[in-house]
Amino acid sequence: MSSHSAATLLQHLLFVFLLVVAPAWDYSYTRRLKRDPNSRRKIGVYKTLCAWLWISTVVACVATGFRPLFTITLAPGEIAWLQIGWARALMEAAIALFALGGLLPYAIVSWKKLMRRPRTYASAKALEAMMWFLPQTAAERRWFAVVSLTAGICEEVLFRGFLLHYLHVFPWKLPLTPVLLIAAVIFGLQHLYQGIAGTMLTGVMGLLFSLLFLLTGTLLVPMILHALLDLRMLVILPAAEAATAA
Repeated sequence: MSSHSAATLLQHLLFVFLLVVAPAWDYSYTRRLKRDPNSRRKIGVYKTLCAWLWISTVVACVATGFRPLFTITLAPGEIAWLQIGWARALMEAAIALFALGGLLPYAIVSWKKLMRRPRTYASAKALEAMMWFLPQTAAERRWFAVVSLTAGICEEVLFRGFLLHYLHVFPWKLPLTPVLLIAAVIFGLQHLYQGIAGTMLTGVMGLLFSLLFLLTGTLLVPMILHALLDLRMLVILPAAEAATAA
Protein backbone atom coordinates (compact mmCIF):
# COMPACT_ATOMS: atom_id res chain seq x y z
CA MET A 1 0.00 0.00 0.00
CA SER A 2 1.40 3.42 -0.98
CA SER A 3 1.85 6.15 1.62
CA HIS A 4 -0.88 8.17 -0.15
CA SER A 5 -3.35 5.28 0.11
CA ALA A 6 -2.41 4.66 3.74
CA ALA A 7 -2.99 8.34 4.60
CA THR A 8 -6.37 8.27 2.87
CA LEU A 9 -7.36 5.11 4.76
CA LEU A 10 -6.34 6.78 8.03
CA GLN A 11 -8.57 9.75 7.20
CA HIS A 12 -11.54 7.47 6.50
CA LEU A 13 -11.00 5.59 9.76
CA LEU A 14 -10.66 8.80 11.75
CA PHE A 15 -13.87 10.15 10.23
CA VAL A 16 -15.78 6.99 11.20
CA PHE A 17 -14.31 7.21 14.69
CA LEU A 18 -15.45 10.83 15.11
CA LEU A 19 -18.87 10.16 13.62
CA VAL A 20 -19.76 6.89 15.37
CA VAL A 21 -17.26 5.56 17.90
CA ALA A 22 -16.39 8.71 19.88
CA PRO A 23 -20.01 9.84 20.50
CA ALA A 24 -21.06 6.32 21.59
CA TRP A 25 -17.98 6.01 23.78
CA ASP A 26 -18.51 9.42 25.38
CA TYR A 27 -22.19 8.74 25.99
CA SER A 28 -21.50 5.34 27.53
CA TYR A 29 -18.85 6.27 30.07
CA THR A 30 -20.44 9.60 30.99
CA ARG A 31 -23.69 7.76 31.76
CA ARG A 32 -21.75 5.58 34.19
CA LEU A 33 -20.23 8.70 35.71
CA LYS A 34 -23.67 10.29 36.05
CA ARG A 35 -24.89 7.29 38.05
CA ASP A 36 -21.92 7.47 40.41
CA PRO A 37 -20.08 10.83 40.12
CA ASN A 38 -17.29 10.10 42.58
CA SER A 39 -14.02 11.96 42.23
CA ARG A 40 -11.94 8.95 41.14
CA ARG A 41 -14.32 8.11 38.31
CA LYS A 42 -14.63 11.76 37.27
CA ILE A 43 -10.85 12.16 36.98
CA GLY A 44 -10.79 8.87 35.06
CA VAL A 45 -13.24 10.34 32.53
CA TYR A 46 -11.08 13.46 32.23
CA LYS A 47 -8.00 11.33 31.54
CA THR A 48 -9.85 9.22 28.96
CA LEU A 49 -11.05 12.34 27.16
CA CYS A 50 -7.53 13.74 27.00
CA ALA A 51 -6.12 10.42 25.77
CA TRP A 52 -8.47 9.88 22.83
CA LEU A 53 -8.41 13.54 21.81
CA TRP A 54 -4.61 13.67 21.65
CA ILE A 55 -4.29 10.30 19.92
CA SER A 56 -6.90 11.32 17.32
CA THR A 57 -5.15 14.65 16.80
CA VAL A 58 -1.83 12.94 16.13
CA VAL A 59 -3.57 10.61 13.66
CA ALA A 60 -5.14 13.64 11.91
CA CYS A 61 -1.75 15.36 11.60
CA VAL A 62 -0.12 12.19 10.24
CA ALA A 63 -2.95 11.49 7.77
CA THR A 64 -3.54 15.03 6.53
CA GLY A 65 -0.42 17.03 7.27
CA PHE A 66 0.02 19.93 9.64
CA ARG A 67 -0.61 22.94 7.41
CA PRO A 68 -3.97 21.84 5.89
CA LEU A 69 -5.37 21.45 9.41
CA PHE A 70 -4.32 24.84 10.73
CA THR A 71 -4.91 27.19 7.80
CA ILE A 72 -7.72 27.69 5.32
CA THR A 73 -8.07 29.96 2.30
CA LEU A 74 -11.34 30.45 0.46
CA ALA A 75 -11.17 30.13 -3.30
CA PRO A 76 -12.71 32.96 -5.37
CA GLY A 77 -16.49 32.60 -5.37
CA GLU A 78 -16.41 29.92 -2.70
CA ILE A 79 -19.11 30.18 -0.01
CA ALA A 80 -20.27 33.35 -1.77
CA TRP A 81 -22.96 34.17 0.79
CA LEU A 82 -20.27 34.85 3.37
CA GLN A 83 -18.71 37.43 1.05
CA ILE A 84 -21.91 39.52 0.96
CA GLY A 85 -21.38 42.59 3.12
CA TRP A 86 -24.43 42.32 5.38
CA ALA A 87 -24.11 38.52 5.75
CA ARG A 88 -20.44 38.76 6.73
CA ALA A 89 -21.22 41.56 9.18
CA LEU A 90 -24.04 39.49 10.69
CA MET A 91 -21.76 36.47 11.16
CA GLU A 92 -19.01 38.61 12.66
CA ALA A 93 -21.51 40.18 15.07
CA ALA A 94 -22.85 36.76 16.09
CA ILE A 95 -19.32 35.47 16.74
CA ALA A 96 -18.42 38.63 18.69
CA LEU A 97 -21.52 38.33 20.90
CA PHE A 98 -20.83 34.63 21.43
CA ALA A 99 -17.23 35.34 22.45
CA LEU A 100 -18.07 38.31 24.68
CA GLY A 101 -20.87 36.42 26.42
CA GLY A 102 -18.66 33.40 27.00
CA LEU A 103 -15.72 35.42 28.31
CA LEU A 104 -17.82 37.70 30.53
CA PRO A 105 -17.15 35.63 33.71
CA TYR A 106 -13.47 36.60 33.50
CA ALA A 107 -14.42 40.27 33.68
CA ILE A 108 -16.92 39.63 36.48
CA VAL A 109 -14.45 37.76 38.68
CA SER A 110 -11.80 40.44 38.14
CA TRP A 111 -14.27 43.16 39.13
CA LYS A 112 -15.45 41.25 42.22
CA LYS A 113 -11.88 40.66 43.33
CA LEU A 114 -11.08 44.33 42.84
CA MET A 115 -14.17 45.34 44.83
CA ARG A 116 -13.58 42.54 47.39
CA ARG A 117 -17.05 41.18 46.91
CA PRO A 118 -18.11 37.56 47.59
CA ARG A 119 -17.40 35.12 44.79
CA THR A 120 -20.97 34.18 43.90
CA TYR A 121 -22.29 33.90 40.35
CA ALA A 122 -25.81 33.45 39.08
CA SER A 123 -24.45 31.38 36.20
CA ALA A 124 -23.15 28.77 38.67
CA LYS A 125 -26.76 27.96 39.58
CA ALA A 126 -27.52 27.09 35.97
CA LEU A 127 -24.67 24.56 35.97
CA GLU A 128 -26.00 22.50 38.88
CA ALA A 129 -27.48 19.89 36.56
CA MET A 130 -23.98 19.24 35.14
CA MET A 131 -22.12 19.02 38.45
CA TRP A 132 -21.74 15.28 38.00
CA PHE A 133 -19.25 16.14 35.22
CA LEU A 134 -17.84 19.52 36.29
CA PRO A 135 -14.91 19.79 38.73
CA GLN A 136 -15.24 20.47 42.43
CA THR A 137 -12.16 19.27 44.31
CA ALA A 138 -8.68 20.70 43.75
CA ALA A 139 -7.53 17.54 41.95
CA GLU A 140 -10.58 17.58 39.68
CA ARG A 141 -9.99 21.25 38.88
CA ARG A 142 -6.38 20.57 37.89
CA TRP A 143 -7.45 17.79 35.55
CA PHE A 144 -10.32 19.88 34.18
CA ALA A 145 -7.81 22.58 33.27
CA VAL A 146 -5.89 19.94 31.29
CA VAL A 147 -9.14 18.80 29.65
CA SER A 148 -10.02 22.40 28.73
CA LEU A 149 -6.66 23.08 27.10
CA THR A 150 -6.79 19.70 25.36
CA ALA A 151 -10.29 20.41 24.03
CA GLY A 152 -9.27 23.87 22.84
CA ILE A 153 -6.42 22.42 20.80
CA CYS A 154 -7.57 18.95 19.80
CA GLU A 155 -11.28 19.52 19.18
CA GLU A 156 -10.47 22.44 16.90
CA VAL A 157 -7.95 20.33 14.97
CA LEU A 158 -10.40 17.44 14.66
CA PHE A 159 -13.81 19.07 14.21
CA ARG A 160 -12.72 22.17 12.33
CA GLY A 161 -9.35 21.55 10.72
CA PHE A 162 -9.69 17.85 9.89
CA LEU A 163 -13.41 17.61 9.13
CA LEU A 164 -13.46 20.68 6.88
CA HIS A 165 -10.44 19.40 4.98
CA TYR A 166 -11.70 15.80 4.78
CA LEU A 167 -15.18 16.71 3.57
CA HIS A 168 -14.36 19.73 1.39
CA VAL A 169 -10.82 19.33 0.06
CA PHE A 170 -9.80 15.66 0.05
CA PRO A 171 -10.88 12.89 -0.32
CA TRP A 172 -14.39 14.31 -0.62
CA LYS A 173 -15.07 17.61 -2.34
CA LEU A 174 -18.44 18.65 -0.98
CA PRO A 175 -19.56 22.31 -1.14
CA LEU A 176 -18.35 24.23 1.89
CA THR A 177 -21.76 25.35 3.18
CA PRO A 178 -23.13 21.81 3.82
CA VAL A 179 -19.67 20.83 5.11
CA LEU A 180 -19.98 23.49 7.82
CA LEU A 181 -23.35 22.07 8.86
CA ILE A 182 -22.15 18.44 8.80
CA ALA A 183 -19.10 19.31 10.92
CA ALA A 184 -21.31 21.20 13.40
CA VAL A 185 -23.68 18.21 13.73
CA ILE A 186 -20.78 15.78 14.30
CA PHE A 187 -19.33 18.13 16.93
CA GLY A 188 -22.71 18.32 18.64
CA LEU A 189 -22.95 14.52 18.74
CA GLN A 190 -19.80 14.40 20.86
CA HIS A 191 -21.84 16.04 23.64
CA LEU A 192 -24.88 13.77 23.72
CA TYR A 193 -24.36 13.37 27.48
CA GLN A 194 -25.55 16.99 27.84
CA GLY A 195 -29.01 16.09 26.54
CA ILE A 196 -30.77 17.25 23.40
CA ALA A 197 -30.59 20.97 24.27
CA GLY A 198 -26.89 20.75 25.15
CA THR A 199 -26.13 18.80 21.98
CA MET A 200 -27.89 21.38 19.80
CA LEU A 201 -26.20 24.29 21.58
CA THR A 202 -22.81 22.66 21.14
CA GLY A 203 -23.55 22.16 17.45
CA VAL A 204 -24.29 25.88 17.07
CA MET A 205 -21.04 26.67 18.91
CA GLY A 206 -19.21 24.36 16.51
CA LEU A 207 -20.67 26.24 13.55
CA LEU A 208 -19.51 29.56 15.01
CA PHE A 209 -16.02 28.16 15.58
CA SER A 210 -15.93 27.02 11.94
CA LEU A 211 -17.01 30.46 10.72
CA LEU A 212 -14.33 32.04 12.93
CA PHE A 213 -11.80 29.70 11.30
CA LEU A 214 -12.96 30.79 7.84
CA LEU A 215 -13.02 34.50 8.65
CA THR A 216 -9.56 34.56 10.27
CA GLY A 217 -7.90 31.94 8.05
CA THR A 218 -6.12 30.36 11.02
CA LEU A 219 -7.16 27.70 13.51
CA LEU A 220 -5.21 29.43 16.28
CA VAL A 221 -7.99 31.97 16.98
CA PRO A 222 -10.81 29.43 17.56
CA MET A 223 -8.34 27.30 19.56
CA ILE A 224 -7.68 30.12 22.02
CA LEU A 225 -11.35 31.07 22.29
CA HIS A 226 -12.42 27.45 22.76
CA ALA A 227 -9.89 26.86 25.54
CA LEU A 228 -10.89 30.08 27.32
CA LEU A 229 -14.59 29.19 27.13
CA ASP A 230 -13.94 25.80 28.73
CA LEU A 231 -11.57 27.19 31.37
CA ARG A 232 -14.17 29.73 32.46
CA MET A 233 -15.87 26.90 34.38
CA LEU A 234 -13.02 27.14 36.87
CA VAL A 235 -13.84 30.82 37.28
CA ILE A 236 -17.59 30.34 37.65
CA LEU A 237 -17.35 27.34 39.99
CA PRO A 238 -15.30 27.81 43.17
CA ALA A 239 -13.37 24.86 44.54
CA ALA A 240 -15.35 22.62 46.90
CA GLU A 241 -13.10 23.64 49.80
CA ALA A 242 -13.73 27.33 49.14
CA ALA A 243 -17.47 26.78 48.72
CA THR A 244 -17.62 24.91 52.06
CA ALA A 245 -15.70 27.66 53.82
CA ALA A 246 -18.02 30.31 52.40
